[in-house]
Amino acid sequence: MKSYMELNENWSMRKSGDTKWRPASIPGSVYSNLLEQGEMKNPYYGENQYEVCEISRNDFEFACYFIVTEDIIAQEKNFLQFDGLDTLVDIYLNGQKLGRADNMHRTWRYDVTGAINTELNELKLYFYSPIRYIEEKQAERPLWGVATTIPGYPYLRKAHFMYGWDWGPQLPDMGIWRKVTLYGVSKALLDNIHIRQEHKSGGVELSIQAEIEAFSEGRFDMDVRILDPEGKVIAICKKRLNGKDCNCEMKINNPKLWWPNGYGEQPLYTVEARLMEGDCCIDSKTVRTGLRTIRVSRDDDQWGQEFCIVVNETKIFAMGADYIPEDQIISRCSPSKTRHLLEQCVKANFNHIRVWGGGCYPEDYFFDICDELGLLVWQDFMFACAVYRMSEDFTNNIRQEIIENVKRIRNHASLALWCGNNEMETAWDSWEIPQDQDLKEDYLFQFEELIPEICRQYDPDTFYWPSSPSCGGNFEDPNSYTRGDVHYWDVWHGMKPLTEFRKFYFRFCSEYGFMSLPNQKTINDFAAPEECNLFSAVMEAHQKCDDGNKKLLYYLSQMVSYPYSFEGLIYATQLLQADAIRSNVEHMRRNRGRCMGSTYWQVNDSNPIISWSSIDYNGRWKALHYYAKRFYAPVLLSVNEENLEEVVFNISNEQVTGIEGVICWTLRDAGAHVLKEGKAEVKAAPLSAKDCFQLNLSKELDTIEKKRSHYLEYAFYDSTGQNRSYGTTLFVMPKHFRFKSPNITFCVTEETGGYRIQLKAEAFAKGVCLDLKKYDCSFSDNWFDIHGEETVSVWVGRDTISHAIDRNELEENLIIYCSNDL
Repeated sequence: MKSYMELNENWSMRKSGDTKWRPASIPGSVYSNLLEQGEMKNPYYGENQYEVCEISRNDFEFACYFIVTEDIIAQEKNFLQFDGLDTLVDIYLNGQKLGRADNMHRTWRYDVTGAINTELNELKLYFYSPIRYIEEKQAERPLWGVATTIPGYPYLRKAHFMYGWDWGPQLPDMGIWRKVTLYGVSKALLDNIHIRQEHKSGGVELSIQAEIEAFSEGRFDMDVRILDPEGKVIAICKKRLNGKDCNCEMKINNPKLWWPNGYGEQPLYTVEARLMEGDCCIDSKTVRTGLRTIRVSRDDDQWGQEFCIVVNETKIFAMGADYIPEDQIISRCSPSKTRHLLEQCVKANFNHIRVWGGGCYPEDYFFDICDELGLLVWQDFMFACAVYRMSEDFTNNIRQEIIENVKRIRNHASLALWCGNNEMETAWDSWEIPQDQDLKEDYLFQFEELIPEICRQYDPDTFYWPSSPSCGGNFEDPNSYTRGDVHYWDVWHGMKPLTEFRKFYFRFCSEYGFMSLPNQKTINDFAAPEECNLFSAVMEAHQKCDDGNKKLLYYLSQMVSYPYSFEGLIYATQLLQADAIRSNVEHMRRNRGRCMGSTYWQVNDSNPIISWSSIDYNGRWKALHYYAKRFYAPVLLSVNEENLEEVVFNISNEQVTGIEGVICWTLRDAGAHVLKEGKAEVKAAPLSAKDCFQLNLSKELDTIEKKRSHYLEYAFYDSTGQNRSYGTTLFVMPKHFRFKSPNITFCVTEETGGYRIQLKAEAFAKGVCLDLKKYDCSFSDNWFDIHGEETVSVWVGRDTISHAIDRNELEENLIIYCSNDL
């Protein structure tokens, strides 16, 4: 049986040229260890990022001393494996050089048979500066890259965002960012298994393809068992190996199918594979997977060509956001943090997440969690906003990178598609890239020949898409609105008005976004009170988007009254961001069938910063994430108010069953008094969007003063009386609405498991935001409207509060903002 030990203890680290070694935690990095030891300033505080970046101009050494157990040395073969080395590093074992690693996206394995002993072993790693390396390469032959980064980043297979991005500082760390393992094995090694599915005749035929690495002659068998979601063995296959591969075919009758979140359950089957020699188990692997069909439909239709993820032959409206690395210092990411983040996505009714190509291929636990939660994964390969020269060494390097990651990820039920890169096809087509024909041909070879061929060989069942955005490749109108996926940035970067969203009918919008400031408590972690000004040096250091603050102020000037305070500015930017994204999502969902995907940029942050995220670095929900919970709800009622003679109500039903109920609407004045009201019974088919009825409000809103003082409230109640979706529409920009003082009152009562907050107002209160001064908690609803004396009830679970507090402390800490205060 395979024997192993993890080499994650007894490490030390030093800067090259220093004589003193410091203790080091592994997995870890230069930055994480210097922070842990108090030898480096917090790169996220103030302007420290610039000083910390200079540390990476040095080389660093890591060393580990360990004793190998007898059971490992006794094996026929010994291997030393690094799951993640960042990035340029020479590896030495007992004074012997094993090799050089130069790709942080790869696993590095070395045969150390005969090189280890039962006494003390010395493992040393020498890391070279990632800044000096790319600067030297860039000086020799410049390669294009985006302006917010350190030039030359395409030369190194290192997560590009570490060199800086328009939402992250330049902190090109280095180190051992994933685990280190020493293992011994005899006879043969079970390298990988590939699970393929064929659904037919009410069952699923599974093909379990095992890849074997044999070291000596032997008669080997594969023993495969399948366990159902309850852990019961339902199928067994034993088969003699023929060469180095083995294929076990098994059938599951009456399978429990895996579905994305909102469409069904996520049952997971377990495949246990054991490599046997007689009665002896030589090696084994256990894999969980879901039974489902998944494809991307690109059928021609009346609008062009659809782009739609289809699961179990059901067309899914993908609802989610783009995911970036969870920390600039990536060794600080953890399964618990990732689980928490992805659970917050599901709470906001996501069924989909896109892993952006400028970061890292996520760890296995990321995909395990997505499998469990029903989050479809759009997986970019790690190439973004760059130009690559396809030398022989570079080509061989990325070939191995792609093979390893495809084989590692391919069995996950949540994997929806592979995508070649982020924004590189559209960059060649319409950005200001120097038009070098050789490099352009290198692009076509890399993303339309090399990578798709690897995918066809190692994962032929998963759809491959050459770039995002794209129409299918070859620089053919890559950001088209009639085919493929689109990145829409005219709103924000192009400074077009928010209403511009409604002019376009995207087929699948995989990027669009709007910036906001993070929570005040998050800002307090990096800025002193005197720096809490949008144009202070510290705040500007935490704004990486070109003219980002200028754009924020431009859009604020278009939409809201200028805030009186910094806290008001934070509030206004978050509400503006939420309304901007809501406007686009509602428009896209009203056009289900024509549009089949909404992926806003971005769900999370890698550092505390002004950005497009809906959850800030410290895990605090912005207004956008509360809005997402509503606009990504399975049933959405929305209104198009552009024509006052035809105010259109639309029901989007993303449930697999039909729904019926009542739409109630009320025209109110600024004091929340009822001017006109009505209701209509409606039905909506499964997986549909339909205009239900129209209102003519041209008489009620026949003067500009009425438009400035009247608003429309609406809600959809299903047949059980449950409020499934609600909203409010103004008929002028919020800055021109005649808000009255709402005089919001509230009371807090203690109940089993938590506290209930009940709020009322004396007038219409828009965008009511609840927060705690000192602590954090989870509100059942937030950033909502209050319509006068109608009570709004909000629940706070005791287990969601960051500190144990009583009812009085909760009342004292509660802060309430609303648009009326601006």
